[in-house]
Amino acid sequence: MFNDIETAIQTVMSRRNKTYGIERFKEALASLGNPQDKLRCIHIGGTNGKGSTTNMVRTILQEAGYKVGSFTSPHLVVHNDRIRINNIQIDDETFLRYINQSLPLWDEYELSMFEIDMLISIWYFLDERVDYVVYEVGLGGRLDATNVITPLVSAITNVGFDHQGILGNTLTEIATEKSYIIKENVPFFTMIDHKEPLEVVLNRAISMNSEYRQMCIPMYHLKDKTYYFDHENIEFEITNQGSYQVANASLAVSIVKHLLPGLKNEVFQKAIREASWAGRFEEIIPGIYIDGAHNEMGIARLVESMQILPKPWTVIFTALKDKDYSPMLSELERAFDTVIVTEFDFYRAASAQELALNHRVEVIADYHQAIQKGLELKQEGTLVITGSLYFISEVREYMKKRY
Repeated sequence: MFNDIETAIQTVMSRRNKTYGIERFKEALASLGNPQDKLRCIHIGGTNGKGSTTNMVRTILQEAGYKVGSFTSPHLVVHNDRIRINNIQIDDETFLRYINQSLPLWDEYELSMFEIDMLISIWYFLDERVDYVVYEVGLGGRLDATNVITPLVSAITNVGFDHQGILGNTLTEIATEKSYIIKENVPFFTMIDHKEPLEVVLNRAISMNSEYRQMCIPMYHLKDKTYYFDHENIEFEITNQGSYQVANASLAVSIVKHLLPGLKNEVFQKAIREASWAGRFEEIIPGIYIDGAHNEMGIARLVESMQILPKPWTVIFTALKDKDYSPMLSELERAFDTVIVTEFDFYRAASAQELALNHRVEVIADYHQAIQKGLELKQEGTLVITGSLYFISEVREYMKKRY
């Protein structure tokens, strides 16, 4: 039994997966009567953009007057961020109560941190009587703890290379793992545009008798940092965000249009115009952006979004050691005037020296000094800090306090 939230969360976060799988978690839920089956869920997976799409679906539903739960990861500021209702995080007192409520199941079912979070989200959303819950897949799909739900709609944003050590070394293998969120007779939406992974998910949809829709990214035009585009016969605008959010917004709109076909266009327009997702092409100080890109596809989309910003371009980069960071750095070297590699205190973080191997980059191990150097180089241009959601979470807090 925990008496304070800090100790409770630290202990939860120390819980690692002994094996990668969800059978024990399913057993735990079965012992509780499968409470997840009482929720009305939307399930969103993909290599990139799933958090933003989750947030946009939540925003639209909330704008329509519904009470909406959301479950995302990793957290950007505090652990409570992962579990929200109408974009308000679970409070410490409630979180502590649910952690203690879950405690008897931890060792009996070998629950990991992510499974404990998922269980708490189910209890919380049921107790608070939400109308809908939007669940973001944590990793992959087939063996992800969120894959215990049977949603109203499932969606996969895209498929790229990430977590190859777990999901596989080809796009076909990765897509196969992700495709398992497609459930029998549950409608499925995707914006995958690569032939091989698209074939995988559509074949899965057909085998599951799932009505499916493969969508294309709308054409857009840019004016004064605002992207204008048409989708579902509605005109939209997105301001001060990455160009990649056009695809995420389109997917979110289509999902909610399917769920609520009578919803007024104005609801969609206002929600998309006002939706924002911290840590995704976020301008934290004028001319200084943080972005959670942490794989090759994400970095490419970041570079694409940079085209509207003034030069010179400086980037501060770090990555987790289990990531394929060399192709990311190569992409940054081609695009940016200066690339600085750094590191941060996290058990999975790569060292700056490891990152720099075989690359023409500046090495500044202390990220505080790296940021200072980046600010000096920025001049009238743009400074970007990227490479890891865990890293930008720490940087965001530091920058908000310091500057």
